[in-house]
Amino acid sequence: MIGQVGQMKKRVGGAVAGLGWKSGLAVLLLAWSGFAAAVDPRVAQDSRQAFKSFAQPLVGSWDCSLRSWDDRFRERMVETPQKRRFEWVLRGNFLQETVHAVLRGGDTVHVGINLLSVDPETMHILGSGFDAVTPDRRMLLDAELAPDLRHLSGKVQMRPGKEGAEADQRFDWQWTDTDRTRSRLYSRDSNGREFLNHELICKRAADAAAGSGE
Repeated sequence: MIGQVGQMKKRVGGAVAGLGWKSGLAVLLLAWSGFAAAVDPRVAQDSRQAFKSFAQPLVGSWDCSLRSWDDRFRERMVETPQKRRFEWVLRGNFLQETVHAVLRGGDTVHVGINLLSVDPETMHILGSGFDAVTPDRRMLLDAELAPDLRHLSGKVQMRPGKEGAEADQRFDWQWTDTDRTRSRLYSRDSNGREFLNHELICKRAADAAAGSGE
């Protein structure tokens, strides 16, 4: 399969080289549709169903606490209360997460947005997110969904990196109770040693129940 894709890419590349950019784009779109059709429909259906089963319990509002450490010694911790909300968007194909920081007076400010979807071939959960503080950077998530649909493990990338290529961060997310989740993000120090960089603890808001709409 990999060899076939490689040969197809070469043929597409040669065709594009002799065309204008509009015609070349059309060829690329046609080639991409061919790649998409190569995914087994049964596998794609299973992936979408697994994603729905994983994501549906998250729909609704959550009260969260984000804890951050600068290094592996964990001498200084910054804790930020947050409110997060999950809802289905784009015909129910994506799960949108909006993030609001809670200020001291109780007011909230919108600080981030994430979109989650599923890779139909690998059943990996994919994510793309933006932060209000760094609008020129984006977060990319690629995580494997456990068979019980209660645990994610993978990596997070920030692009572009602050100074060239930035190291990937290890990501771990899981349900800890019926209405509680915990996610952790691990970084590496200058010596390559891993440490807990961020921990997010969330509890379903008392006035929010899991939704069923798309």
